[in-house]
Amino acid sequence: MPSSAYSHDETVAAITSYYKLVSKAHAIARNSTLLHPPPEGWPELGRPEVAAGLGLSDEAMRLLRHIPYFEGSEAVQILPDVQPHSYIEPQRIELYAERGKRSSAAGDTDKAAGEGEKTQKPPPHLVSLGCNAPEREYGHDVWLDTKRGIVLVGSYHDVQPDIGVPEDGVFFSDDDDDGEEYENLFSEYGQKGSGRSWRVSTFFATCGRTLRELVWMPGMDEGDEGWMLDQGESPYAILDYEERKRIMRSKGWPGDSWDPEAVAEEVDQLLLE
Repeated sequence: MPSSAYSHDETVAAITSYYKLVSKAHAIARNSTLLHPPPEGWPELGRPEVAAGLGLSDEAMRLLRHIPYFEGSEAVQILPDVQPHSYIEPQRIELYAERGKRSSAAGDTDKAAGEGEKTQKPPPHLVSLGCNAPEREYGHDVWLDTKRGIVLVGSYHDVQPDIGVPEDGVFFSDDDDDGEEYENLFSEYGQKGSGRSWRVSTFFATCGRTLRELVWMPGMDEGDEGWMLDQGESPYAILDYEERKRIMRSKGWPGDSWDPEAVAEEVDQLLLE
């Protein structure tokens, strides 16, 4: 099924809504805070040299300027085994700016110096939202296409990502100009990766429902509080998955009476027993 056209406002709303839910779930551990942009967007991402360093399209940069980011993103997972990118971290901003300044100063020199090299770069309309969490071997990369309005999820390993609903975005077709670009997204060391695609609205609505229903849930044991665990596979868990669900629901998840502090207290007590 072809994906719908990209909408900036709908995409920002979908990402923001889901990230708020993730932040609400991860409040158990207090590992990270969700930061929201001012109405005009993140000013640091509006710097010309930063945009030049990122090398993205105007539409992709507009998206990055208007979505929230997790402070302490390395301590958070937005999907099981997927760590979010935070484009506003000061060290990242300075890296992008320095790269942009070098590119502007060099002009076409870099192109000449790089002739013969075959470094593949993602197309400029693709935004990376998350990547395989460093300590987890079989996570996924998550990209958003600001031209076609789809989310691409893939792995470097032979593991097909699955969010629980059929794909409704086009990943590849013979007459698709983006097909080859997508095919090469999830590859490493010359090995082909694999990926799937969903419309933006389908993807974030499904992820939100999965988290609300606790098919996914935040880690509670010591050392994994920022992880997102999957009901089908939680080998790192100390507490039983059903026990985790009971605790979450008994403390009001996902409603207005949700009390993450009470969850943390009960978990701490159980782990001491």
